Amino acid sequence: MDLEHNESLPPIPPAPPTRSSLRARLKRQAIRLLRRWIKTPEISVTGLKLRQMGLMEQRGQLGIRLHNPNRIALGVRAFRYRVELSGQRFAKGQTAEPFRIPARDATSFDVDVRLSMLKLAGSLMGALLAPRPKLEYRISGEIELALPWLPPIPFSYTGQVDLERLGERR
Repeated sequence: MDLEHNESLPPIPPAPPTRSSLRARLKRQAIRLLRRWIKTPEISVTGLKLRQMGLMEQRGQLGIRLHNPNRIALGVRAFRYRVELSGQRFAKGQTAEPFRIPARDATSFDVDVRLSMLKLAGSLMGALLAPRPKLEYRISGEIELALPWLPPIPFSYTGQVDLERLGERR
């Protein structure tokens, strides 16, 4: 019996795609298309309102604004965020209810925060002594849109909070 063959065998055809592999490929393509088509909303901190002052802890509300640059309204299932003021962790949380951002428009809301002025004292003193008192912030996290298959969209923005308006009502 001769085990060596010089004849070339025809290539084995690939197995036909299964439903699950087709579904997975379609899902990846849909996500890629949606990510190209849907722009991430622009996010900014609009203010900080102090509501309750205590010796060790203060309570307030952080104003957040989301601007939708897209041609379609975006339904938001969840908005998860982390905020740093002057490089120090300040607040984190997520929205309690789904909401909608109108097309090419913005929506603003307040989130309750607890803070310690003792932790931020150095940063606050430096900022308050400046001619135009402002505090640097970074807001990061992810937005979970109400679109099928689209994973949460990460974001990270930096800016400044105007301390002259601290406690003002909008």
